[in-house]
Amino acid sequence: MPLPTKDVLSMIVRNTLRKGSPISIPSDAASGWARDINLPKGGETVLYTSLLYQMVPYTIASTKYLEKLERGSVGGALLKLGKMVSSVFDVSKLASGVSQQEISSQHEILKRIAALIKKADIKFGYLYDDELYAGTLLYDFGRDKDFAKHAKGVYDIFKRNGVGKVITIDPHTTHVLREVYPKFVDGFDLEVENYLEILVEKEISPKRKLEISVTVHDPCYYARYLEIIDQPRELLSRAGVEIREPFRTKRLTFCCGGPIESLSPRLSEEVASLRVSELKEVCENVVTMCPFCYVSLSRAGQGRVQVKDISLHLGEAYL
Repeated sequence: MPLPTKDVLSMIVRNTLRKGSPISIPSDAASGWARDINLPKGGETVLYTSLLYQMVPYTIASTKYLEKLERGSVGGALLKLGKMVSSVFDVSKLASGVSQQEISSQHEILKRIAALIKKADIKFGYLYDDELYAGTLLYDFGRDKDFAKHAKGVYDIFKRNGVGKVITIDPHTTHVLREVYPKFVDGFDLEVENYLEILVEKEISPKRKLEISVTVHDPCYYARYLEIIDQPRELLSRAGVEIREPFRTKRLTFCCGGPIESLSPRLSEEVASLRVSELKEVCENVVTMCPFCYVSLSRAGQGRVQVKDISLHLGEAYL
């Protein structure tokens, strides 16, 4: 049966406002990667993850659970019960089976991104346990008052830590900080730059050529709103990567299915499967630049394509 949209949204809002993210993440899973590489705390410039890559294993586990509810007859009742006992019901508890290997794989992506930024000769810190989710879903789902409250809290944390510039690493966070926060947060004065933009501006050079072929899945927000289209392709091309464009690409990219994953896992997978078919027509090696895209395309593309975050390719070539 279809999941009750209102109840799912209520869970997302409650978790974000009370715990700082849609899915609560253990401290080590959230910031252990930064401790491993000894990033300084705070500073004028910080790398801001919005916890999205760290949420990937928990998102996968939670989506599997929601999919079971959607296919069953008790989904609505359980979610309504969750709303009634919101102090007990916590989506993160459904992800107790997340393995350390799954967490480590996302940490590796973050470490690669940090190393690439260092290669560009940028000094930066990290907020560690002070870092909160940017609140993108609250805005996307039209919960403007809740979003405004959360956004102010995120901004206040940046200012308390002396931050003046934020380096973002995914399309959703880049868009919401650069385009949306200034409309909701009075006096917003943070400089926001995406790490792919920085790597191109600094003209970093690869150490080796990869000599592989890939197809690039452009995230909607990069391609349609932020004009981050040429930068990833330039970085890959410098590294000797042949890029094979799918039928719908760049500004005409196709949805990965991720935005509706928490509301209708089955519909999300159907949309993702369509996109996987388009990508597979030109190449089985798919490059993503967004954790939501990675989750959706990986789930729909099992046994059909190999999905890999761009940072891993860039790490192989430039580091």
